[in-house]
Amino acid sequence: MNLPTDNITNLLQTFLDVQSRRAEVIAGNIANADTPEYVAKELKFDDFLRDAVKQSSLPHSQKNGLNPSASTLEVIEQTPTKIGLDGNTVDTGREMSELAQVGTNFNFGAKVLQMRLRLLRSAISEGR
Repeated sequence: MNLPTDNITNLLQTFLDVQSRRAEVIAGNIANADTPEYVAKELKFDDFLRDAVKQSSLPHSQKNGLNPSASTLEVIEQTPTKIGLDGNTVDTGREMSELAQVGTNFNFGAKVLQMRLRLLRSAISEGR
C-alpha cells in the first residue's frame, strides 16, 4: 500500500518499522532463552528515531531518506541483568515486559497513523 509521502506519515511509518524490528530482536532473545552462552541482544534505535525526527523537518531537497533496515538501526548486546549457570544472559521476564511495551507502542502508532490517513482522506474528499 502506498501511503502519502508527507513528513508526519513518513515518521509514523518509520516508528512502526522500528517497533517491528524491536519485536523481532526480542523474539530472538526469547527463542534463545535456553541456548547456552547466548548473549541477549537489543536494538539501539534512539539515535535513529532522533535522526528521523530531524530529517522529517528538513526541506525535501535536503533529505537523505531514512530506512529502518539501515545500519543506524544497530543490534547490540544487552548489558546483562542476570547470567545463568550456562552463560545465557536472557532475562525472560524482562524480554516479555519489553515485548508488551513494543506491542503497546506499535498499537499506538498504528492508531495515530490510521487517524492521520482518515484526516487526509477527509481533506481530499472535502476539497473536491
